[in-house]
Amino acid sequence: MISDLKPECSFPSWYSKFRKDTLEATILHIPNDVLKYLEDDAFFLPVEATKESLENNEWADGSPVINEEHSSELQPTFPEFSQKIQDVIDEYGAVFIKSNWKSPSDATWVAPTKTLKCKTLEEVYLLLKSSDRIAKDLSNVRDHADKEIPLESCLILKQWRDINPCTEFRCFVLKNDLIAISQRDISQYHSYNESEKYNIRTDIKSLFMEHIKDKFPLDDYSFDVIRYKKDKVKIIDFGSMDESSTKGTLFTYEELLNQIDDTPEFRFIGEEIGIQPKPPNHFCIPQEINEFFQPNNSTTLLDIIQREVENQRKEQERLNSNVTS
Repeated sequence: MISDLKPECSFPSWYSKFRKDTLEATILHIPNDVLKYLEDDAFFLPVEATKESLENNEWADGSPVINEEHSSELQPTFPEFSQKIQDVIDEYGAVFIKSNWKSPSDATWVAPTKTLKCKTLEEVYLLLKSSDRIAKDLSNVRDHADKEIPLESCLILKQWRDINPCTEFRCFVLKNDLIAISQRDISQYHSYNESEKYNIRTDIKSLFMEHIKDKFPLDDYSFDVIRYKKDKVKIIDFGSMDESSTKGTLFTYEELLNQIDDTPEFRFIGEEIGIQPKPPNHFCIPQEINEFFQPNNSTTLLDIIQREVENQRKEQERLNSNVTS
């Protein structure tokens, strides 16, 4: 089996070459101080990400907010990097975020919209700090530091688009041939796929033959696309042909690796009884937090996080006072 997380599939590695055939994005290199902050277990949001919330006079339960002067002593601050993120948000209106390979899809429970749509700095940092997928991605980038293709940790911000799940497809390439196309969302039956199956396969194969084949540096890989209308297909991402990192969707990897027909097979759910559990359902709000939010409880998740910041500040002050005394 081909190794996981190929450097060639890292977004910054392929974006410039396929820019005309993918969605617009901005790539920001993550500075070392921000990397250390993201890797630290302490859950403080940067000063510039909490300015708006600290303008409120009290929490939802009526208790006073953190004193901004005191909290800023412990809160990190990354004015230049945060400003770059804010500039992109201002330009795009809303952004989808990811790191080199992965998005923080395991942390959507922390987002107000329960999606990866970010309209504020606070939402960006909340997702980045709450995601194990992002933490693993950053670690994987470090592992490539001494390899043939060194990588830099990046934050990718794509202009947000509301994408109809029935237009998303995962494609598989083996020995430089497109061998399989699968419905990406395997939790729903989409009648669109049945009525458009021939056009979908034709359009995706045309994209591959004209813009991807012999241009992407690997012989075995996967790629995701959206086909938002006839003859209009855009690349979303590239991935390795590895079951541990790229799910086979409606194909098994045994089927993919033994595929001999050079005509790509297109699989989709043809009726409602064929639906499968939706993977993102595994990325849910932790049980202890879910139990905390009972009906008529007006406390917000941000209240809890900011309360924890205040508790950490008080604990640090207590430790400092013990040392000096």
